[in-house]
Amino acid sequence: MAPPMYLDLPGLEAFIAVAELGSFRRAASRLGLSQPALTRRLQRLEAVAGTELLDRRTQPIRLTAAGTALLPEAQDAIGRLRAAMRRAVDPDRGQRVEIGCLPTLAVRHLGPLLVAHRQRWPEAEVVVHESSATEIRAMLDANRVDFALAAIGAERWNVERIPLFEEPFFLVMRADHRLARRDSVAWSDLRGEPAVSTHTPSENRRLVEAALTEARVNADWRVEVRHLATAVAMAAAGVGVTPLPASALPEPLPPGLAAVRLVRPALTRRVGLLTPRERQLSPSARQLMAEIAARLRRGGEEAKPLKGRRSLRPAAPPR
Repeated sequence: MAPPMYLDLPGLEAFIAVAELGSFRRAASRLGLSQPALTRRLQRLEAVAGTELLDRRTQPIRLTAAGTALLPEAQDAIGRLRAAMRRAVDPDRGQRVEIGCLPTLAVRHLGPLLVAHRQRWPEAEVVVHESSATEIRAMLDANRVDFALAAIGAERWNVERIPLFEEPFFLVMRADHRLARRDSVAWSDLRGEPAVSTHTPSENRRLVEAALTEARVNADWRVEVRHLATAVAMAAAGVGVTPLPASALPEPLPPGLAAVRLVRPALTRRVGLLTPRERQLSPSARQLMAEIAARLRRGGEEAKPLKGRRSLRPAAPPR
């Protein structure tokens, strides 16, 4: 078994300063050190790492391959340590809140909430991890985020779930599509339709596949994308129709695009707050979580399920 590696925090701070500034002189000035003292710190760090981290033959100084790999990890680790020290010294100031959030929900809901939160906690730092439902579950399992705003699905027992609202699914397509003028579209109407899907591990794909199975339809997936905004763009271009939850639809729908409610079966997804049961939330995180819950539970315009057809404006003629 290899002996534990010595964690050289002064060396890491020196390495980060040189990497960011590209100069020993400026890095020494930032840290309040003499250049020889800075050099000794870097030499000790490289001795611990067992390899060179900086290419000293260039101006400005460049990172070696090992230094390039280390830099983002070192910056993140030192940043987290500084935030933890601030919280320990004064729990009510400088609090860092880390949130996992589906990109569509972040775009639609988080902006006004973060503005209001900053007024109450002006020195708090909020980090939003915009990720897929699968990635958010991994963050929750690893206790890497304070909480998440996401679709509620097959979370593990160690995650507390707070449902907020349900949103329906719509079929998004060009406004000149044969299904675009209907009040609703059955899943069976998708039989034989070229379609655009989200990537296979996603929660949306799982829900859509379950609805298709219930309707006994084998979807004709032509294109698979990762981001819902890309699926909307593909539908607008005429690549195929795409089933999406209400919060993924742009507001307002652009000209030439239509969205019609999917029925038989009526598919919805539950959106809520998720938090690791064993995580101790800071006052700032608890406040932000409560603000999100209160706003979305009130059923404001942003959170209301959309009904029926969204847009039937004809597509602009090609130039």
